[in-house]
Amino acid sequence: MSEAQRPDYRTLLEHLGAAPFVLGGRDGRWRLLRVAWPFADIAIAAALREGSPSEYAMRFECTGYPSGVTGRLWDMEEDAPLRVARWPGGKSRVPAVFRADWKGGSCLYLPCDRVTIEGHENWRTQHRSMCWSRSRGIVSYLEVVSELLTSKDYTGVRGA
Repeated sequence: MSEAQRPDYRTLLEHLGAAPFVLGGRDGRWRLLRVAWPFADIAIAAALREGSPSEYAMRFECTGYPSGVTGRLWDMEEDAPLRVARWPGGKSRVPAVFRADWKGGSCLYLPCDRVTIEGHENWRTQHRSMCWSRSRGIVSYLEVVSELLTSKDYTGVRGA
């Protein structure tokens, strides 16, 4: 089956073209970098901090979409996972989410991540607003990360 025939691929493209994603892009919160199935690379804007980037790229693995995605920080120039020294840093919430010790840094410690939610069933009620929504799709994940990277908790890149 070609990717164009895959229902998960077609649904992802529909969500990337729908108003919630487009409006977030228009507002400067995120931007689509590329889709190379089963991955979608999206840059998410970060608050301006000295010595830190204005955005972080994330690679989302989208097989089975819209059932969920798993995302990790990505270095677009190297086309490889972002080195931990270049990850976002913070006071409490940001480092609790961007954890190199969680699954080897292959996903974020968030209720909206399909890998992380496994074994954290209580999060579905305790953190309902941060859980994955099939109808909202990838925007539900992007909004959580965007809020973290623009919060007062975010202090800039770890290695700065």
